[in-house]
Amino acid sequence: MLSSPVPPLRVCRVTIKDIDGVAHRVEVHASTLFEAGAAAVAALRQQGWAIDALTPNATLHVEVQLPPIVHDVPLKAIERWLKKPSISPKEEVAKRPQTRR
Repeated sequence: MLSSPVPPLRVCRVTIKDIDGVAHRVEVHASTLFEAGAAAVAALRQQGWAIDALTPNATLHVEVQLPPIVHDVPLKAIERWLKKPSISPKEEVAKRPQTRR
């Protein structure tokens, strides 16, 4: 049986702006875009600095390093991903709130 290669952990910088336009950035390690978003949201909620920025219409600016790749992901999409059934045990673990891996 062939399995797909495991994506490597990458450093991701995730930024979100609050209602005053202040940008809050956190650096996380993740294998996928949605893992990066979920880890960033968990870190931001844990620290409380940007809790007001985490509104239903918020967009996370995700910058993947090595090579740099940037994505803007609606918070709604991250929350949908967290709520949907996992397709593998690895994805289930990735959905658990963690700020560092």
